Amino acid sequence: MEEILKLILQRLDTMDQRFDSIDKRFDGVDQRFDGVDQRFDAVDQRFDGVDQRFDAVDQRFDAVNQQFVAVNQQFVAVNQQFVAVNQQFIDVDKQLKSLVNRVGGLEEGQQTFNTEQSEMRKEMAFYYGSMMKKLDETKVELSSEIKHVSAVQKQHQDVLEILNEKQ
Repeated sequence: MEEILKLILQRLDTMDQRFDSIDKRFDGVDQRFDGVDQRFDAVDQRFDGVDQRFDAVDQRFDAVNQQFVAVNQQFVAVNQQFVAVNQQFIDVDKQLKSLVNRVGGLEEGQQTFNTEQSEMRKEMAFYYGSMMKKLDETKVELSSEIKHVSAVQKQHQDVLEILNEKQ
């Protein structure tokens, strides 16, 4: 029994040593976390400094923006006068473009008509030539057929004469 107790005590000592070792490791990790936390604090302070600089820049931009607004108001007044004059030019330009479009449309229509008329003439010449060729072919075929029919009719007549003679 004493041996069992000794074994149990040894195991408890071993476990205690392991817990001490783990505790030391946790302390090391804790120290690392503290170091990281300090670094984050330093970064946070840097960001605060940058934020203050941005605020100063924003103030400068606001001053410049106010000057820009004053110049912009003057520009708007000049621009309104320019718009009135420009509108007159636009109206004249629209009328001129309308006339140019009408003339262009007439020229385009005439060109299209001429092109279509030329194509129609070509097609008519082609069809006329084709029809004349077909007519010639038909004449030749018809002549051949007539000769054939004449030859067949002559043979029929000859056969009829032979039949009449035999009777």
